[in-house]
Amino acid sequence: MKIVADENILPIKKKFQKEIEWTDKPGREICADDVRDADALLVRSVTRVDEALLAGSSVRFVGTATSGTDHLDMAWLKEQGITVVDAAGSNANAVAEYVLAVLCELILEDQIPVWDMTVAVVGVGHVGSTLVRKLRGLGIRCIGCDPVKQIVPDLDYVDLKQALQADVVCLHTPFSTEGPYATYHMIGADELASLRKQTILINAGRGEVIDNAALLDHLYSHPEQRVILDVWANEPRPSAELMKYVYIATPHIAGYSVEAKVNASMAVTKALSRHFNLEELRLRMGAGGPLRVHDQRFEGEPGSRLRHEKSETRMFAGIVTRALDLKHLNQRFKDIYLVASRSDNPMDGALVFDGLRKEMLLRREFGATHVHAAGFSPQLSKWLHAAGFVLQA
Repeated sequence: MKIVADENILPIKKKFQKEIEWTDKPGREICADDVRDADALLVRSVTRVDEALLAGSSVRFVGTATSGTDHLDMAWLKEQGITVVDAAGSNANAVAEYVLAVLCELILEDQIPVWDMTVAVVGVGHVGSTLVRKLRGLGIRCIGCDPVKQIVPDLDYVDLKQALQADVVCLHTPFSTEGPYATYHMIGADELASLRKQTILINAGRGEVIDNAALLDHLYSHPEQRVILDVWANEPRPSAELMKYVYIATPHIAGYSVEAKVNASMAVTKALSRHFNLEELRLRMGAGGPLRVHDQRFEGEPGSRLRHEKSETRMFAGIVTRALDLKHLNQRFKDIYLVASRSDNPMDGALVFDGLRKEMLLRREFGATHVHAAGFSPQLSKWLHAAGFVLQA
């Protein structure tokens, strides 16, 4: 039996029987020759799986270690009788934490009053519902916009026009081009024009949900609009010009974390084992997995963003941003990518995009940060607990 896999999926080949042949390589480089005699293909979102890749191959199982399936030609795969499995929901907590980190950057940099604001979550599936629960746990008001799924109880659901009038708009829809609720360019020139100037727009879902050309035109005339993009049209070579105007830009890493990768690998390998009647694999975080420790006693260190902070809100924001420092990643991404985009080789930008994504593979979620909370107020402790941190006396 032969398995071909994206090299960025959690390494699991040593856990299979020795008689299984395993080939792994960068996801964007997997080609028809690689899979011609393979039985199974394991990918992430960067590999397009369709007739061009699999026609004439022996592949009978495709597993994607991602929540979305828009990189898979589902209709063609079904026609061929190829089993397809995804890892929907595996990265939901990681993406929700990314949104929290964005809000906390805005607290520290722009003093936005998050607890007095309304957050509209557009797309209330695995990720959106996780985000709603986390925000509600923090006491932040949420509304939802999802004509297909309304799985969160007691949530006010509104249409898109109403959602875009919220203080913060978070996009977490799947990508689709057909049907009454197609999401391709769901946010276009008219929708952008309807935003209030103080509205914060966050897209950590799918890049093509926003018309990136219309967004660039909008930001030319509304440079004060705070837009945060983790996903882009034309990845891994997004518009460098658009990037200049985006408040926070990151290279599609919102769902990247050790925990998300373990969850995705478990989902895919369990399905693979069942499909081929293999011995079921048991994957778990190693006992020696890296933990982060936040100790308020050392906040006086030079360079600490918290050493002068007194308010509970800013202390909370500082702890969150230490666990996931989007300010640093944003600046690094822009600095390196904008230089690469001016190169004569159009692939240089793609190498930067994928290289920075790879650097985030060891990111840990908030639960890996143990906060020494002795002396913290009950309110601050409650917020930290709701965000997912482990509190220690």
